Amino acid sequence: MENISELKQHLHAVEQTRQISNAMYLLSTSRMKKSMRNIEYNLTYMRRLRATMKDIISKTKRSMLSNPYIELTEGGKALFFVITSDKGLCGGYNSAVFNLAMEKIRQYGEPVVYSLGLKGTEMFLSRGITPDGSWYGASQRPSIYLARLLGEQIVELYADRTVSEVYIVYTEYVNSAVQKPVCKRVLPLLRRDFADVEYENKYSAEVLYEPDMQTVFEQMAPQYVIGMIYDIIMQSSASENAARMTAMQNATKNADKMIASLTEQINSVRQLVITNEITEIAAASQVQGAV
Repeated sequence: MENISELKQHLHAVEQTRQISNAMYLLSTSRMKKSMRNIEYNLTYMRRLRATMKDIISKTKRSMLSNPYIELTEGGKALFFVITSDKGLCGGYNSAVFNLAMEKIRQYGEPVVYSLGLKGTEMFLSRGITPDGSWYGASQRPSIYLARLLGEQIVELYADRTVSEVYIVYTEYVNSAVQKPVCKRVLPLLRRDFADVEYENKYSAEVLYEPDMQTVFEQMAPQYVIGMIYDIIMQSSASENAARMTAMQNATKNADKMIASLTEQINSVRQLVITNEITEIAAASQVQGAV
């Protein structure tokens, strides 16, 4: 059995660990709530943007709306954009995304691979795959600026036929307890992608687009991709912080159990020491009395 000094040192270390895990839990909770607010704001924008795009597509025959963003092309590679975290301590968040990404990548031979997040890049390198592009810092400070930077680069690769398909592998936020890895196609845009869109306003007259529907759609499609990427980045950020919040909450609970167990051991050892001292004193008194 450990002595009191060793047990107290162990107890002190566990108490410090608990303080760290509890602080990380509170920080993750705050960041998750902030990400959720940004998701709600972006959803309002995306809802109206998608409604306008659906209106144009539904009123235009397939042959009349000639646009590279809604046409399936052949010859280019598939692009997989994998979003992970920069830091650990978030349970199985990163491994779930990476495993899904590897499953999809194997189906396409040698696609273009982009990695957003340090952990994902490290996992790819460990498998002998060097990402064609990698970025860091988005999980801590997701921004529309980064989404625009990535969106414009992806649109450029698609426009010049370097890639013919674009997929993003990320973690979709369901609620604070459930986050699921998904693979979402970003380009090309297919007509069925807008089947679930509901119009916010139902106009009795026909909407006029200036200068014409074709030009308006060509301007809106890249903005739609940027908005979608921003939403995905925020979903990933919320999912990461939710996963870390759960992991740190469990770590704090485990630390509480260890603290209770160590406190009990210290009390037991202290009681044993006192009992031994009393026994020694009583035995010494009996010896002196006998003499």
